[in-house]
Amino acid sequence: MRALSHSFLIVFTALALTACDAEPTVNRIPMDVADVPNIHHPTAQHFTSGKPAKSDLVKLKEQGVTAVINLLTDADMGNDDEAIWAQELNLDYYRVPVAGGADLTRDNVAEFDRLLALTANETVLLHCSSSNRVGAMMALRAAWHHNANTEDALAIGREYGLKDLQTHVEKLLNE
Repeated sequence: MRALSHSFLIVFTALALTACDAEPTVNRIPMDVADVPNIHHPTAQHFTSGKPAKSDLVKLKEQGVTAVINLLTDADMGNDDEAIWAQELNLDYYRVPVAGGADLTRDNVAEFDRLLALTANETVLLHCSSSNRVGAMMALRAAWHHNANTEDALAIGREYGLKDLQTHVEKLLNE
């Protein structure tokens, strides 16, 4: 009986360790960037966040980020020189200002899609002030440019931070 218990323990331990190894590494937020505002890592190539400080961009570059797509407006940016910071860090930098629901236009989503295609082989930080606008743009992009159905588009949006703009996005998807 003791040998059976010992065998069971070995098998159970082996299975538990295998399950730990099978855990996906994508979506894990590296500890070095865990303090970046609203940081998420929805895919291997994408980080999303709120408004980063220069020190956040430094940490994200150390994690492999090579490009930034900023959805903040001039008013959101204040006196921050994010474009200059990105240039100093040798990061590709792009901006599509989105203030809220009124700026969730087909033209802005088309530009966003173009930038994501341009940076398809890079690790990219997509950000606004909370990731809500990033999620909204990702949902609309999925539906309008990649033929996702409404349910799938919204799921993608939520993975990228869609929250308060979801009702507005649903309305746009149902037009």
